[in-house]
Amino acid sequence: MPKAWYTVVPMARVIQPERGLLIASGVVLLLALLPTRWIAGWTADVGAIVALPLTPLRHAASGAVEWVRPTDGSGLPLDPSSVELLQQERDTYRGRWHSTRLRVEQLERELMQLQRARDLGLGEHWTPRTAEVVRHNPNRTGGVLSLNVGSRNGVRGGTVAVVDGDRLVGYIAPDVPKLTSQMIPLGAFGDAASESLDARILEADTPEAPMGTLATGRPIHLELVPKTGEYRGVLERGSGVRPGQPVRLGTDPAWNSTAWGMLIGYVDRVVDSSEQPLREVLFVRLAVRPERLASVTLKIVEDQAPARAAVEEGGEP
Repeated sequence: MPKAWYTVVPMARVIQPERGLLIASGVVLLLALLPTRWIAGWTADVGAIVALPLTPLRHAASGAVEWVRPTDGSGLPLDPSSVELLQQERDTYRGRWHSTRLRVEQLERELMQLQRARDLGLGEHWTPRTAEVVRHNPNRTGGVLSLNVGSRNGVRGGTVAVVDGDRLVGYIAPDVPKLTSQMIPLGAFGDAASESLDARILEADTPEAPMGTLATGRPIHLELVPKTGEYRGVLERGSGVRPGQPVRLGTDPAWNSTAWGMLIGYVDRVVDSSEQPLREVLFVRLAVRPERLASVTLKIVEDQAPARAAVEEGGEP
């Protein structure tokens, strides 16, 4: 057989994978370096040709998306008045949500502090009850506050009032009507229970402070400074008491035991005594300003003695 004038060369030897990759990379690099105006026209045409087979698939995918997530029934954009109304409703509900969240956080703090205060009940059982301040009486003696709860709700004379769980506000005046009551704030001028206090100075206000107040802390006798709303106490010089330390009520017999351990205020300043060189005088500012209160928490003592006596006598509790 005569020898062919051409020679068949295997394809693998003509175009090798490594050489093809190198050539393709060089072409891409060259196109990237060319000016945009040179390649913008024909590359767009090439892109359209390449995307042409994918057009039916793209339309099918768009139809599937519309079927899974359809638009609104009208298919028309909302008018400006409807958009404004929706924005107002959104802002309203957002404000309510923030207000509710803040209220929940406040109730959680009060619940935690009330639980701490309950641990200091010293054998007495009491129930917290919220009372709204319906009227401030700054012109009356002591700045008495009127509350919207009375004897029908279990309020009695001497019932202790607090805020934030353990901040002492005052106590309920005697002769409580059925529907309302009068609260005498701590530090009221002319009030016998507020003229002097048996208190204790703590190093810091820790979560265990109310429960350990009666066993720890520095005891001190405080006297009300007229027309200032502050209390004054005397200690030996060099006591180490500094401004900012919390002061809590001790076992003062003038107050109900549910008030013992409650926060009175904080040490405001400590000065040397001009009358007694070996003494120093400290002033305590109250932790609560009653004139700014909108509500208080009353510690109603569960008094079951009258009901038990009525049952034993055959009457109704």
